[in-house]
Amino acid sequence: MTTNRVDTATGAAYVLLAALAGLCGGGLSVAGGLGLLPAGSILARIEPAHPALMLLYVVVPALVGGFGTLWLPRALARDHMLARGLNGAGLVLAACAALLTLGNAAQGVHPHGTGAGIALLLWCAGTLLTCMALLVTVFDSRADSVARRPFSPFVWGEMLAAAVLLLSVPVLAGMVVRAWFWPALAQPVVAENFAGPIGLVILLAGFGIVFEMSARFARFSERPVALIMAATAATGSVAWVKTVFVQGAERTSAVWLGGVILALCSFSAVCLAGLWLAGTWKSRVTLRTPLLWGLGFLAVVSVGWVAQLSHGAGLHSALQFGALYAVCGGFYLWRGEECGFWYPQGLALLHFGLTAVATALVFIPAQQGLGGVLFGLSAVCFVLTAGASFRRNVSAASVADANVAEQPLHRTPRAETTR
Repeated sequence: MTTNRVDTATGAAYVLLAALAGLCGGGLSVAGGLGLLPAGSILARIEPAHPALMLLYVVVPALVGGFGTLWLPRALARDHMLARGLNGAGLVLAACAALLTLGNAAQGVHPHGTGAGIALLLWCAGTLLTCMALLVTVFDSRADSVARRPFSPFVWGEMLAAAVLLLSVPVLAGMVVRAWFWPALAQPVVAENFAGPIGLVILLAGFGIVFEMSARFARFSERPVALIMAATAATGSVAWVKTVFVQGAERTSAVWLGGVILALCSFSAVCLAGLWLAGTWKSRVTLRTPLLWGLGFLAVVSVGWVAQLSHGAGLHSALQFGALYAVCGGFYLWRGEECGFWYPQGLALLHFGLTAVATALVFIPAQQGLGGVLFGLSAVCFVLTAGASFRRNVSAASVADANVAEQPLHRTPRAETTR
């Protein structure tokens, strides 16, 4: 089954938006940390927009909009997404919000000002449209299905991530409106206020992709995975909404509820990682490129959980790196094993190696600059890998057959006969 051309174009545009936002936000953050941005320049003014670019315009467009459009219909055995008009409108609104965010930052507009609020409202509207299109496709496929096959972990992750956004994004929009009309009663609204739901999206969609990577060789039941994901989505969303509406002297309870969200994410990550390890313990595992990224996702999330328990901080940064590993691993899994297209394995492995080393160096204070440089090189490897795959656009089987055909035949010399 091939993906519809409209869905392919829309999904690729979502991924492109996430890639550009990541390169802009991450690159400027690294350059600012190294002191390479001249004071007062446009780039220096854009650099404070790094949290908004990374949280709003990388995670959601890539994990929900991109994979939801490119991969979800195939996982549901459908020809195309439903409500493609809503999906395209969501992409346009998200792109306009990203441009407005960059324009406001370049002009030195205050991050709590009206321009930033309008950008947030545009992003909220676009995200709601994207999530509605995704959920309509999932529910319609369930209604039309005769066999009623259980959803795969990837479908569960996408559906629950969209549900979390559908419940929490209107609350963020209400926070923006309340800050406009009742500024004395509201806290300043910035992208960091939405870090809790974004962390849930990374956890749900990321583990859905990781379980999908091992679905061909591991033995695990989808029911406990789905139950843990659903409980995490419901409890985390309610706890975050509760923190938004807490005011005055009750702010200490909001801090406590924020800790509850982090503890819930940590516990869910441990349970899901344990289920994955139990299912793959006695399986014959081949370290394919997507599986390397899946192992990287498990590693950074586990390290963040340990740091959260021992030092009280670390899970947020781990989830941010986890989003990177989930997006890259999901791309290679979708492009290679799900769709069967070729991509250069050498560049893909180099991409993973550079990212893994850079991730380790970021946590060493004296080596953060080198880690940023390696992250930049890994991004270049990813662009070259994806560009080569889409430009050639051939199946992996045909490339393998061509390589076999080009190999010279080794004939054993016949023994000379003596007369």
